[in-house]
Amino acid sequence: MKNVSLLKYDQQLHYEWSSHVLEETEDYVLLYAGPGRTLQHHTRGACYTYDSHSLECFMRHEGFTLQLDLEQDGTMRGYSNIGLPPTVTDEEIHFIDLDVDLVAREPGEWQLVDEEEFDINRIRYGYPDALVEQVWHTVAEVKRRIEHQQFPFDGSLERRLIELAQREMPHFL
Repeated sequence: MKNVSLLKYDQQLHYEWSSHVLEETEDYVLLYAGPGRTLQHHTRGACYTYDSHSLECFMRHEGFTLQLDLEQDGTMRGYSNIGLPPTVTDEEIHFIDLDVDLVAREPGEWQLVDEEEFDINRIRYGYPDALVEQVWHTVAEVKRRIEHQQFPFDGSLERRLIELAQREMPHFL
């Protein structure tokens, strides 16, 4: 089990949750949480409980994540946070969230979101020019990986999430 903390650029806690560690490699940490996972959203002052199966991939050396959510009706959604490479310890993962995200509400149809939030926080937190450049480079890299179906956007994690959900709930799907 690892605690996951997403922070804003000024180190303020944005939101956090806990997930089971499936795999840790030199390149990534893969986490799984089944239905009933709670997320404490500090920015909104709220706590959410999810009934989806969730797989989260934190790239150790790159500034993006991939979260896949498999809903009870079989719908798969993808979410890629753009930020700084995570800090990973035995107990925790800390990820600086730099606002911009790529979201797939339909398989293979990724859309860039939260550009306005990025523009606001760029001023609020004083993002250095090099950081702004890094964010857009990371967005381009994620889009390239999606287009060329490269890990973690190669479909392997979607298949793994379906297998995990079926193992946990044999009548799922």
